[in-house]
Amino acid sequence: MRSATTYPAWEQAAQDWERATKGLAWRADPESAHYHAALIDEQLSTLRRLRADGDIVALVDHLHESLHRNLGDLGASELYEVTPLGTKALIQEYLAETEDTIEQLVAVDMPGFDVARKLEILTRALGNFGRSALLLSGGATLGFYHLGVVKALWQAGLLPEVISGASMGAMIAAGVCSRTDAELDALFEPEVPDLERIGLRFSDLRTMRANRSLLDPDALLRTIERNCGGYTFEEAHLRSGRTLNISVSPTRTRQKPRVLSHLTAPGVFVKSAALASSAVPGLFPPITLTRKSRDGSEAPYIGTERWIDGSFGGDLPMMRMGRLHNVNHFIVSQVNPHVLPFAGENRWSPAGIAVRLATAPLRRQAVPVLNMAKVVTRGTPLRRSLNLLLSLAEQEYGGDIDIHPRFEASMFLRMMKNPSEAELTRFILEGQRATWPKLAMIRDHTRIARCLTRCERKLRASR
Repeated sequence: MRSATTYPAWEQAAQDWERATKGLAWRADPESAHYHAALIDEQLSTLRRLRADGDIVALVDHLHESLHRNLGDLGASELYEVTPLGTKALIQEYLAETEDTIEQLVAVDMPGFDVARKLEILTRALGNFGRSALLLSGGATLGFYHLGVVKALWQAGLLPEVISGASMGAMIAAGVCSRTDAELDALFEPEVPDLERIGLRFSDLRTMRANRSLLDPDALLRTIERNCGGYTFEEAHLRSGRTLNISVSPTRTRQKPRVLSHLTAPGVFVKSAALASSAVPGLFPPITLTRKSRDGSEAPYIGTERWIDGSFGGDLPMMRMGRLHNVNHFIVSQVNPHVLPFAGENRWSPAGIAVRLATAPLRRQAVPVLNMAKVVTRGTPLRRSLNLLLSLAEQEYGGDIDIHPRFEASMFLRMMKNPSEAELTRFILEGQRATWPKLAMIRDHTRIARCLTRCERKLRASR
């Protein structure tokens, strides 16, 4: 599975693994300590009985009462560790029955349930159930792994419509959420996407001294614009149907990080937000966001404020996205170099174990030490740097489903380098390889929400 270069090859190897480890027998046996099998079986039997009786009112009431994202812990991650191809057959039968029931209720004519009433019920159900989102972390050049993650999800029909990015993740998210479905198909059809990759260039010495930074932001901005166009957040949303979120961090004290989207900053140019979210202090100067003015020209947005790398204040802005977009399920593609050695299967690699042992005491003490240092350095230039470090230390770096490429020490040598075509190919392939084992869990975790969304749109289109 680790050497597969296509999903069919990976799937074939996974089937061989499942047979060799008796995974099929495990899936057929409904019992497990990790979920409430009897509850799921009871719910499945009730759905089948109500459908057979044709009791529409009772069926609608039952779905309203029982439809819950993690009913009986059916989404527990332990249920996807035995075989990479799925979970218990009972869980998949329940999910399939629920989906079929919802689609049947939408399709058939029912007395007392016209289109408006059905739409009201579906909208409420989707609001209660919640949505999924994909969050792309920062990670400098390692962020190109995200392209492989997005490609694997897109080709499996599982790419969430709500996508967030910080730093390099913001650039990838901006490119994805500015493209139509047909353009995404075209982007991922070749082995190496047709992307502008040369975005890192040193400034001249005079500019370095003036900006107190090493790299040229204009070169990076041109690269971003070639890859995501000149759209505002609102225009990108209308164009693609996807909801883009970009994190930016403030430079002013007592200012808060922001999540920019078509709801919070509709007229802001996506390219300026992606540039600001990628402005690592010392490498790029802080960035002033820009918006589209009434005459279509580019103008400053909150011109008194400048913004830097979104990873410092909101690498994974889950709380804010939950409030904005009714998201309660987060798929995280994490490639930050200070997180990757401690995450996923990287934890048990020789390099990962060595790094964890060496840094464990430091990580335990980081937050209290940094808080103490803030008090000691109050009123000094060090205070700002300590605030940034504390923001990094206090953040959560995982979600409900986490995707990580395998950690290699050589990754650190490629972090601030424009990738060659061969390197980009490898980034994308490794991102896919990290995602393929998660597809079964993602498919099951998002199945009901995808069904509700699909049916809601079908009803809206029929009005």
